[in-house]
Amino acid sequence: MNTIIYIIGTCHGNTTGFKVDDLYKQLLEIKPDVILDESPIDNKWPMMDWLKGCADYSKKRGGGEAAAVLRYLEDHQAVEVLPYDIKGRNDYFIKMKLSEKEQAFNEACKSYFKQQTAHPTATYLYKLIENMGRKFGFHETRDKRTIFEINSPHCDVQVETYISLIRQVNKALFNLVPEFSQYERDFWKILNFHARRDKAMITNILNYTQQYKGKTLVVLCGYFHRYAIIKGLRESLKNSDSRLIIDLSSSIMKQKS
Repeated sequence: MNTIIYIIGTCHGNTTGFKVDDLYKQLLEIKPDVILDESPIDNKWPMMDWLKGCADYSKKRGGGEAAAVLRYLEDHQAVEVLPYDIKGRNDYFIKMKLSEKEQAFNEACKSYFKQQTAHPTATYLYKLIENMGRKFGFHETRDKRTIFEINSPHCDVQVETYISLIRQVNKALFNLVPEFSQYERDFWKILNFHARRDKAMITNILNYTQQYKGKTLVVLCGYFHRYAIIKGLRESLKNSDSRLIIDLSSSIMKQKS
């Protein structure tokens, strides 16, 4: 019997287009044996407590994927919910103050590029990234894309292109704007940490596919991780009997190999 792996990207809560209720409906359709949650593999909290805490934290946005999972578990108690994110993720975020450092750099950019004396090439590149984000719809709450649109090869290409350009543009900004040099080290730490997360996620998912052979697994992830996870799994599973299902439509799940 084949192991079936669904990769479902989320916005971690309701947006204009993405609704937690739609994720719940997908779980009802798929009927997974195992749900992999984007929580650290060494999570010290019992999974049910963790999910309840996440749902409460995100209650203003419908409770996030945790709410969809908890709702699904009410009538499907035999389903296992397991963590798969990088070991030590939460402690690392707190210790390194990644969110605060990212916010500080963003504020510095906004302030600098309001100045008429801002470097013209740097200004062009910064606006390029900003405009791309608006064009693709990347926004925490105002993203208009539905669950079906963010779980598509088209969106995966957008995200991969956007992240690649962020690396290249910020490399240029650090070279062109001396004022940004104080943020450079932390910027690369943040991006490299997320790249390590992707690799760890892939490894942990693969371990679960070995542990749960012949089962149906659903991997829930922030959709910015989706393309990297799919790429890593596709390469590792190409000679296996596992099936990777990545493309959602409004009526059926389309299978991709």
